[in-house]
Amino acid sequence: MSRSREIWLSWNNNAERLRLPVNPPDITIGNASQTTTVDVAGIGEVAIINDPVLKTFEFSSFFPATWGPYCEYEDIPNPKQAVAMIEKWKASSKPIRFLVSGTAWNFAATVEDFVHREEGGDVETIYYDLSLREYKFVTIRKLDTSKKGSNGSTKVTTSSTAARPSTKTTPASYTVKSGDSLWKIAQANGTTWQKLAELNKIKAPYSIKPGQGLKLK
Repeated sequence: MSRSREIWLSWNNNAERLRLPVNPPDITIGNASQTTTVDVAGIGEVAIINDPVLKTFEFSSFFPATWGPYCEYEDIPNPKQAVAMIEKWKASSKPIRFLVSGTAWNFAATVEDFVHREEGGDVETIYYDLSLREYKFVTIRKLDTSKKGSNGSTKVTTSSTAARPSTKTTPASYTVKSGDSLWKIAQANGTTWQKLAELNKIKAPYSIKPGQGLKLK
């Protein structure tokens, strides 16, 4: 039997760490143009291209109230404490580290969305959907004003890495397509799924269907 992957989330340079007690069956990887769903057991065989487009990672699992044979290890975390930890990381606006053992998957990422719930008949077990967005650390270069050119002007030795402002405009409405979710639509249009749900008066469980028209602003 192949060794199970360890999936870790950590924050603040490993000051706080959380290993998922139950691995998700699969993880959806996305970028600006496409999404791919991969089986967790086969993650090591998936090549992640290092390109400038920020990737997103989405998966669902649960924090069990008690240990079971589906758990990855025995000393599992308390579900409420695990949820509180991720909520704290999300509220901090600081990136976390998303790592899968035995693979090249080791990304800095921000917690974009974290939805959790308890389901009937499964007391104190918490189910969740987690969405992460890859984070790129940017070093701001400085101008060296201590050196002068031959004509007395300031000699520029470095430049800023600040990105150009986006000129993309958000349309007023959108028609739901197959495979869409509020989170995906929000990401593509520079907003949040919570704002879309409120704008369109969509209540839990926040389901949408192909052909449905949504207001975007």
